[in-house]
Amino acid sequence: MFTPAVSVARSPSRGKIRSWWKNNPDLHYPITAYSSILLTGALIWGFLFIILGGTTDPATSSLVPFSWACLIIGGLGCFFLLPDFFVYVSLRSSFEEICSLESRTEVIRRSKEVEDAAEALGSGYRSRLLAFYREMEIKPSRRWRESPNTTHKRVTWWSGGNSKLANLLPGLASLKNAKTNKTIITMSAVALTLIIIECITGGANGSSFSVNDALLGKEPSSHPPPHFDPFSSVLILALSILLWLTTPSGRNPEDGG
Repeated sequence: MFTPAVSVARSPSRGKIRSWWKNNPDLHYPITAYSSILLTGALIWGFLFIILGGTTDPATSSLVPFSWACLIIGGLGCFFLLPDFFVYVSLRSSFEEICSLESRTEVIRRSKEVEDAAEALGSGYRSRLLAFYREMEIKPSRRWRESPNTTHKRVTWWSGGNSKLANLLPGLASLKNAKTNKTIITMSAVALTLIIIECITGGANGSSFSVNDALLGKEPSSHPPPHFDPFSSVLILALSILLWLTTPSGRNPEDGG
C-alpha cells in the first residue's frame, strides 16, 4: 500500500518536468550541448586524476571524493547524453551545409531535411531558414505558420546583444555586439567556476590559498577546503552580478530611455 502512494506522490513532479521540457523545445539543443561538454570534462578529469595516481598521493587526498564523483557522474551522463548530442551535431552540420547552397533546385530537393533539422534545433534556426527561403524565393512548407519577424524578436541569452549591461552602459556601443556579450559570458562563467572549485576543493594541492591575507599584507596562508575568504566571496558576487547583467534586458533598444 505504501509503494503506490510514493509513486503517486512523485508523479506530479516528474510530469511537470516532462511538461516543461516538452513546452521548451528551443532549450533542448543548448542544454544537451552544454551538459555534454561539462559531463565530458568531468569524466576526463576523474579519469586522468585516477590514472595519474591522484588517489594515492597524500597531497591530493582531499580531491579523491570529488574526482570519483566526476568520473561516475560524468560517465553516466555521457552514456545517456552523448548519443543525443552527436545527433544534434549532425543536424546542425546538415543545416549549415544546406543553407550554404547556391542552387535553388538543390535546396528545394533537400527542404524536408533542412526543415527537420531546424525544427529540432530551435526557433533561432527556423528563423534563419525562413530568411534563407525568402532570399532564395522558396515557399516554406505548410507546417510552418509562424512569421520570420516573430521569431527574430525572440532573443536568447547567448546570441543576444541587447543585454542588461548594454542598457546600463549605453555609451559603450561594443556591448551591444553579440560577440562581445558571448566573450563576457564565457570569461565570467569560467572565472566564476574556477574560483568556486578552488574554494571548495582546494585546487590541485588540496589547500585553498587565502587571497585576503595577501591583500592585507599578512603572510600568505593556506586553509583546508572548503574555504571562502572575504575577497573570494566578493569576487564571486561580482562575477555573478556580471554574468546576470549579460542576460537579455527585455527592452527594445529602439525605444530609448
